[in-house]
Amino acid sequence: MEDVLSRTGRAIHRSRQVVIAASIVSILVSVLLIFQGNEFDDGNAPPTSIESGRALELVSEELPIVSTNSVNYIFTHESLEWDDPQFEQEVRESLKGLESISLDVLVISLAYDNPDDPAHLARHVSIDGHRVAAFVEFNGTEEEIERELGAIKEAVDSEEMDVLVTGSLIIDTDFDRMLKDDQIRAEIIGIPLSLIILLFVFRTVVASLLPMAVALCMFPMATGLSYFISSWFSMTQYSVSMITLIGLAVSIDYSLFMISRFREELGNGQDVEGAIATMMATAGRAILFSGATVAVGLCTLFYFTATHMPSMGMGAFLAVLGALIYSLTLLPALLSVVGHRIDRLPVPLPWGQEEGRFWEKFSKRVMKNPIGWLVPSMGFLLLLGVPFLHVELTAGGLDTLPPDLESRQAYEILEEEFPAFTASVVPLVIVFDEGQDPFSKSLSSEVAEVCEGVATVEGVISVSHPLCNPSLFDTELADWPEDLRIEWLTTVSNSVAMINVPIEYPSGSDEAEQLIKDVRVFTSSSEEEVLVGSWTSYEVDMKEHLGERIPVALAFVLLVTMVLVWFQVHSVLVPIKAVFMNILSISASFGLIVVVFQDGLLAGPLNFTPQPLDLMVPPLVFGIAFGLSMDYEVLMLSRIHESWLETKDNTRAVSEGLQASGRLITGAAAIMIAVFSGFIFADVMIIKSIGFALAVAVFVDATIVRAIVVPSAMRLMGRANWWSPDFSVSRKNKDESSAKQ
Repeated sequence: MEDVLSRTGRAIHRSRQVVIAASIVSILVSVLLIFQGNEFDDGNAPPTSIESGRALELVSEELPIVSTNSVNYIFTHESLEWDDPQFEQEVRESLKGLESISLDVLVISLAYDNPDDPAHLARHVSIDGHRVAAFVEFNGTEEEIERELGAIKEAVDSEEMDVLVTGSLIIDTDFDRMLKDDQIRAEIIGIPLSLIILLFVFRTVVASLLPMAVALCMFPMATGLSYFISSWFSMTQYSVSMITLIGLAVSIDYSLFMISRFREELGNGQDVEGAIATMMATAGRAILFSGATVAVGLCTLFYFTATHMPSMGMGAFLAVLGALIYSLTLLPALLSVVGHRIDRLPVPLPWGQEEGRFWEKFSKRVMKNPIGWLVPSMGFLLLLGVPFLHVELTAGGLDTLPPDLESRQAYEILEEEFPAFTASVVPLVIVFDEGQDPFSKSLSSEVAEVCEGVATVEGVISVSHPLCNPSLFDTELADWPEDLRIEWLTTVSNSVAMINVPIEYPSGSDEAEQLIKDVRVFTSSSEEEVLVGSWTSYEVDMKEHLGERIPVALAFVLLVTMVLVWFQVHSVLVPIKAVFMNILSISASFGLIVVVFQDGLLAGPLNFTPQPLDLMVPPLVFGIAFGLSMDYEVLMLSRIHESWLETKDNTRAVSEGLQASGRLITGAAAIMIAVFSGFIFADVMIIKSIGFALAVAVFVDATIVRAIVVPSAMRLMGRANWWSPDFSVSRKNKDESSAKQ
């Protein structure tokens, strides 16, 4: 009796035109969803579910002037110094270009505004005197200023001096632009390489183009769904990058296994309908389990709610979902239409059409001396993972951008050459109760206690704000000194107030993290709600969050994956072995990303600054790589299990299973590596490191693990590989039925 998937295959064959038409309609609907736009959150900002993210959100929504209103221009002259009249004249003439911008300019702060004040000059003039910084604040929302950024950059120019432009909004915009460019670059690299690999695997043009059809359908579906759900589920621009990163690889891989089985069944003499039915019952079942294991790995990302990993996990999940849907519906329908023409337009290869028995011969060689192969290979994998023991983690920052990016270079100049430029500021955000009067001496007295406590924290430069001075509230606001009045109007609203606390330590340093913890001792004890913002605060929150949740996520993915593999191969030891081997390959990739990105092995060729790994990289890589490694591990084990059911000879089953899946898994791994390699050349550091780590994990798993560790371990375990408790009296009949299929 045929199973559900086999009957589904026959139904698709009979209704292939309807299935193809439905697929086209689904693509059109997806395109409409894309044109509706998205409501993505800012992936560069902390999530609003944690303290630092909520502080930033409140400040952005409630206060008129925040960092996104400011643009910084740096003027440099090789010979003239800042106080030369010609230097000053050129700066002022260049800034007149701002008059052409549609936005109103609120403030232009120059060194020449107060040339006798050393503190003022230290913020506006570089140490060597050859650079001057101009700080410009615009009137407008973040969206309005973002639309004018091109004009803002071009408006200020000089023939006599070099002009660099930076600012938080410019850096964020550059980041978003590079993320889109990275996606396009990865597709330009990954798709042609994948097509070439498919031609090598299938040796015909028709068979090679069908996986591309599935991938091209997956993109709009996954992207459209990500746009649609962004109105009620937090999604970021990273989500679309994950669709490209994961979707292209799994779409082609799933199609690869389906088409190969279809061609194999045609070669065995079946008609088109029978070949599709068998393909769905075997390869279709395998990719369903494979997709489930990938989904399990991705599920761990949803557990890290204090990060943007849920949005990245959702993007990857939608990509896998789209790949599965079209691989199990559209692809069988297309194969039904193509039929025996699947082998048309053959591609001549120099080694002919013989399959060869490489994998069978090599696996038998390994299994003749399993310990001699297993021990050195496992030792090598463990050695590759050793560098991860000295890993350093951070929440990222400006260093994650390319070192030749103008906005990064300008910001680093401000930090390094302008003595009083305060790059590290910790905003304290006071959230008022509903109906509470901000202009209140009692409120100021409570806040002043917090200010006094924070001022005693080591590393805090100063704490200054009208709310920290209760005596001011004995007079009317109009009677305050002008600078205090302006500070009040720009940092206090009816619902929040912001106190910027400059600190001595650079953002993300160990000292800055300890400072945040010390500051929170005073803010948490206040009767008022005081939120501690800043990127360092986000880093502290993330480390605590990940430390609490990683063990639970790890246990979940390992346990559920073993259960899924057990359902596929009905074995106790094989799932444990598969999970352990994947951990080895992922550990090796972890070690190598430390050597490359933290220690800087390939910093020059890949154009990045050596730095600690992003906090999100290890859990992201584990969740994705574990699922993808199990992807073709399941496909390989399914062929070994089929051979075991037919022969009941463990050694023969392993060698035949590896031979049957060898070309396909090699091609599948090569396609994944090709896709991931496109992201290695990304400009955004987190995407670059994830692409590299995934490529390494797949390469190690497809070579050392599959070719050596799997056959040697399965040879040592012998018939015990296939032992499993018998939960049903019909189990024997079920296995015999599967063997006959």
